Amino acid sequence: MLTYRLSTVVNQVNQEHPIKLFYTSNIPIILQTAMVSNLYFLSQLLWKRFPGNFIIGLFGAWRELEGSYAGHSIPVGGIMYYMTPPNSMSELLYDPFHTIIYLAFVLGSCALFSRTWIQVSGSAPKDVARQLRDQQMMMRGYRDSQD
Repeated sequence: MLTYRLSTVVNQVNQEHPIKLFYTSNIPIILQTAMVSNLYFLSQLLWKRFPGNFIIGLFGAWRELEGSYAGHSIPVGGIMYYMTPPNSMSELLYDPFHTIIYLAFVLGSCALFSRTWIQVSGSAPKDVARQLRDQQMMMRGYRDSQD
């Protein structure tokens, strides 16, 4: 909670006002998931069109599933393999490098989207300070240097 003072000509009122300076909700996760979905789609499209190409294989190599999952593909190599979560605990233990890369990718991309969302949505500290100043609110013990 942040205490602010509303300055008026008649009197001053002290109130507590919650200011969330780094609240981004679930938007970064939504953006990260959409980005990965689009990369999956592009990678599968390229792999089906050019299955023997070395560069396409670095981007993502795919394998078609059989049986009851016929028609579905899973990444088995390339960058797309490391953008997918491990399917089970045994896979997590069998390939810990995959798990570490996946976690670093998810956390890093969500942090980047979170920071971008704060700047775009008007929730940055400078934006909040400007909004408080425009409403003639002041924090106790802080002198505005904009005057």
